[in-house]
Amino acid sequence: MLRVAPDAQAARRDEEAVRRVAEGVLAAAGVRAAAAAGPALVAAAFAVQTANLPNVTAGTDTATGEPLGPVGPAPHLARSVERALAARPRGADLTGGSRLVGWERAERAVLDDSRDRLAAAWPEMLTELRICVAQVALLEGRAIDGFTDFATHGAVYVNRARLGASPRGLPGPVRFAEALVHEGTHTRCNAAQLSSSFLTSAADGVDPVRTPLRADPRPLAGLFQQAVVLTRCTELYRRLLDAERTTATPALAARRDRLSSDARQAIGTLRQHGGSLTAHGLAVLGECDDLLRPTAV
Repeated sequence: MLRVAPDAQAARRDEEAVRRVAEGVLAAAGVRAAAAAGPALVAAAFAVQTANLPNVTAGTDTATGEPLGPVGPAPHLARSVERALAARPRGADLTGGSRLVGWERAERAVLDDSRDRLAAAWPEMLTELRICVAQVALLEGRAIDGFTDFATHGAVYVNRARLGASPRGLPGPVRFAEALVHEGTHTRCNAAQLSSSFLTSAADGVDPVRTPLRADPRPLAGLFQQAVVLTRCTELYRRLLDAERTTATPALAARRDRLSSDARQAIGTLRQHGGSLTAHGLAVLGECDDLLRPTAV
């Protein structure tokens, strides 16, 4: 069951459900993946389901072992990047590609700073992220800014460019904290919808719609996740602004306002298709409205 405000208890239940599904798939196929856990376990189950059996045991990685920790390149993670590139819309600019890279010491320090800022401004969110996100993989190349893949559930992929300051003055640790909330929320939604759907079967008949975050039209399911992501990211910036005033305050305020506007756009479009949302989905939209209310102009 998804809640827009962080909910550690619900997150643990949903993550446990994902683990049981993955273990069940492997057990039914008679496959032992004793060394696999987290994203590697889910990747092994995905390989069984897609008959990609040679890759079932390719689940080793270079993770630190800590929740929300950095992870180096690994075969099952690289396959997720390949799928993400293949899913890019026709005509998308793939110049520079996208590939996994290892973490440098200075980059790990920015990740630590991002987590510290979350701990100070929104500790409940950091707690939920540590439950949902086992690993943070770093991307290089302009083709992909960030993504999640349910076939490696528990890993999030973020472009290393997000570790640096933006041209408009957002500090690197703030940008990366937003990326963690963004991709971590997709991870949270993916787990929650296993047990409690956001959309009815009627959504399958709805043509893809325009969304704030993608140039190509997306299914309602994609827009729904965007609404939750944008709402949570708006709340992140509201809390960062409440926590302290710095020279970056104007940039933070501008980012908050942009995210809030995009969130309201997403919610408005979903309201137009209210008949395609379940009671749970409508309740989540109501929670988005409540969380956005302090940012109303």
